[in-house]
Amino acid sequence: MRNYLTLLKLRNVRLLLLVSFPARICQSMVNLTIFFHVQRVTGSISLAGLASGSYQLSLSLSLGYRAFLIEKFGQQKPLLMLVPIYSLMVYFYKYIDSTFLLVALPLLMGMASPPINLSVRPLWKAAAPIQLLRTSYALDLIAINITTILGPLFATTLAFSSRPETAIELCALLQLVGGLGLSLTAVSRSWVPEGKDKKEGGIWKSKGLQILAVQSAGFGIAAGAFSVGIPAFTLIEGVPKWSAVVFTGMAVASVFGGLMSGLISRKTSPVSALILSNGLWALMTVPFALTQANWSLLTVAIFYGFFTGILRVFFWEVIEAVRPAGTALTAVGMLWTVEGLCMAIGAAAGGWSADHLSPRATLLMITISLAISFFTIIVNSAKLKTLYKNHLEDANERAKHL
Repeated sequence: MRNYLTLLKLRNVRLLLLVSFPARICQSMVNLTIFFHVQRVTGSISLAGLASGSYQLSLSLSLGYRAFLIEKFGQQKPLLMLVPIYSLMVYFYKYIDSTFLLVALPLLMGMASPPINLSVRPLWKAAAPIQLLRTSYALDLIAINITTILGPLFATTLAFSSRPETAIELCALLQLVGGLGLSLTAVSRSWVPEGKDKKEGGIWKSKGLQILAVQSAGFGIAAGAFSVGIPAFTLIEGVPKWSAVVFTGMAVASVFGGLMSGLISRKTSPVSALILSNGLWALMTVPFALTQANWSLLTVAIFYGFFTGILRVFFWEVIEAVRPAGTALTAVGMLWTVEGLCMAIGAAAGGWSADHLSPRATLLMITISLAISFFTIIVNSAKLKTLYKNHLEDANERAKHL
C-alpha cells in the first residue's frame, strides 16, 4: 500500500483523480440514462434499446477519430470544444419527444463524447514517477471501476424518482464540470503529443497491436455475453433481483483486482503477468455454465471481476510497450473500438443463444472467448516478450541522454 500512499501525496495525481471523476460518472450513467428516458417517453423497451445501442455503437466507432484529435492538437483544444457541445446535447435531450430524434441524437452524442479516460491515461507519465507507473495505472483503473458502480446507481435511482429528468441534468452537469476541469489542469495543458516515427508504418501494421486486437475481441465478446447472460439466467430462474447483486459483486471485485495489480512488483514482466492473469481469468469462468442463480453464480462473478481488474493494468502496460511512437491515444482507442464492437456482437449472440438455446450457453460463451484470448497470447508470447525487451532497451537508451 506504500506505493498508493506515495502517489496520493503528489498534487498532480490527486488533481487528475478528482477533476476527472465527475466526467467519468457521467460516462458511466449516460447509456442507462438514455435507455430509461426513451422508455419513459415512448413506452417502448425496443426503442429504448435501439437508442442506447446507437449511442454505444457511435461511441465505439468514433473513438479513433476523437483520439486522433487529441494526438494532433493536444488535449485542451479538443476538450474545450467537445465538452460543452456534448453537455448541451445531453441536457436538451430531456426535451425531445420525437421518436426519430430520440434514436438519432444519441448517434451524435456518441461522436461528440469527450474521451476522458483516454485523455487521463497518458498524463500519468507526467504526474507520477516512472517507477510508480504500474501503480498509477492501477489507481486509474480503480477510479474507473468505482464510477461504473456509481453511474448506473445514480441513473437508475434518479430515473425512477419523482423528477426523472434530473438524471439527464446531472449527467450534463457532471460532464461539464469534470471535462472542463481536466482541460484546465496544468498537467493536461502542458501535455505534448509524441512525434510519430514514419518508419514504423500505420498503427494497424504493428504486430504487437494486432495480437492485442485479437485478445481485445475475446474480451469484448465475453463482456457482451456476460451483460446479457446474467440477467437472462436470473430472469428465467425466477430471481431477477439476483442480477443486480451479481453485477455489483463483479464490479466491486474488479476494484480490488485493480488494487492488487498495483501492489505487484515492477520487476514482474507485464507480458508474463498478462499471460498468467488471462489464463486464470478464463479458468475461473469455467463454472459459470454449471452454477445456479444464487450464491454460486455470484461467487464465480466475483472471481471474474477480480481477474478483470488485475488483467487490465498489465494489458495497458503491454500496449504502452508495443505501440508505435506517437500513438499513445490512438493505440488504446483502436483496441477499445475493437472491444466495444465485439461487445455488441457478444451481446447480440448471447441474447440469441439465451433465447433459442439456454442462458447457460451464453455463459459458456464467456469461457470460450477468454480461452481464445489466452490461446492467442500464448502462441504469440515470444513476440510480445521481444517487443517488451526492445521497449525497455529504448527507454534505457533515452534515459542515458537526458
